Parts: sequence; C-alpha cells; structure tokens
Amino acid sequence: MRGVIINADDFGYDDDTFRATVACFDAGLLTSATILAGRPATAQACRYARDHARRFSFGLHFNIVEGWRPQGASATLCRKDGSLFPPKIQRARAMAGLIDAADIRREFRMQLEEVRDQGVDVSHVDGHGHMHKYPAIMRVLREEMLRAGITRVRRPQNCYFMKNHVRGAMNVLLLRHFGGLRSPDFYVGADTRQRGWALQLPAILPEGVTEMSVHPGYTETWRQEEGAPLMEPEPLGTVLKQAGIVLMRYHDI
Repeated sequence: MRGVIINADDFGYDDDTFRATVACFDAGLLTSATILAGRPATAQACRYARDHARRFSFGLHFNIVEGWRPQGASATLCRKDGSLFPPKIQRARAMAGLIDAADIRREFRMQLEEVRDQGVDVSHVDGHGHMHKYPAIMRVLREEMLRAGITRVRRPQNCYFMKNHVRGAMNVLLLRHFGGLRSPDFYVGADTRQRGWALQLPAILPEGVTEMSVHPGYTETWRQEEGAPLMEPEPLGTVLKQAGIVLMRYHDI
C-alpha cells in the first residue's frame, strides 16, 4: 500500500497563506496542516481547524526562526534586539550547542498552549525551517511532546524528487533522537525547481506512508508554485488515483 499525507506548513502565517491553504483544503487533495502560533492569522487557522477536525489533521508548526520575543525571553534563541535568529544561523547555533534547553522548552509550551487554548486537537508537530530535526532541539521537543500526549512528528527528509544521497544519509542519523514518537515512513518537500514536479509524485513514492509538505500562498511566487497543483487538483488527483495512492491524515498513522 502507498499512502500520502499532504500537509500545508505555515497555516496562519498571514491572511494570504490562510486563504490559500483553505482553498487547497476545499479543492480536495490537502489532508493536513500545521499552524504557526503568534502570527496575524493564527486565530483564523485555529478556528478553521476546530471546525474541520473530523476531516483533516492539524498540527503545530514549531517556530524558533522568525519573529520577535520580549527582551530576555528565550534569550539564547534571539539577537539582542529580541528578533529570533533566522534559520541558517539558528541551525549553526543548535549544532554548536549554543541554545539553552530551557528556552526551547519555554517556546514549545507557549506555542502549544496558544493553539490548544483555541480548541485545536494537535495531531502532530513539525518545525518551521525544519528546525525540529536537530538533536539539541529534538531531545527537548520529544520530552515535551510526550508530556503533552502528542506522539506524532515529521521525520527528517528521506525522499526526494531529485536524489540527494548525502543529505538523506545525514537525516537518517538524526532519526535516532525521535525514539518513542511515530512518523510517516517517508517525508518529501515540494520541489518547484522541476517543471511539473507534482505529477512526478507517484513515481517517487515508495511503499508505505509518505508525507509531502507544501506552503500555499497567492502573493509570493514560490508559494503560488507550491500551492497550484492543489488548487487545481484534477491532474494530480488523477495520477494519484491511477497509481492507487491513498490520501491520508496524520491521525491515520
């Protein structure tokens, strides 16, 4: 059996991404989304998740790479002006052991509480900028997720539209820190560098359950390109059906 969870990241980032993600849900192929806390459209995303909890899965898109924090809060995650370090710098800091576990714990609890307090049944967790996969961060998240009763998480990427043996091998090593948590068998991100990328999906999906992530939006070109195959779903839906690939949610693993 081959199944695919199609997850929209950044749900609630702003009104643009909120509307685009809802359009993808309405079109019929999107099955899941992860919500960003503390963003302009977080409340809208949570309300939608509450209203559609039986149809789709909704997780937390844990964020330590974009936005601002009050002075002194989560200090090792931020510059002196309170802005969170961007992904490239935050990754280097995580690998160098420069992030305090207490700051990660505080951020996770705050973001999870914000989403749960608005009635969202959080099915899974992934990371904004894939930060959750780094050991210094995952070790804390694993403890906090299990404490909160959340057992599903996005695995590090191990499936690609274009082969990436080096990164794939490194990501397999990172999985050792995910003990006690459940993940799809495979994870692949949308790859708009290739023309017609979405229609290639059946050819790359292995046996088992794969999660594919997209970032829908209307105003930014890269978001348009990732969301387009889901907003006009007939070609992708047809090739998935012909290949016998089943649409799934995170609740199904």
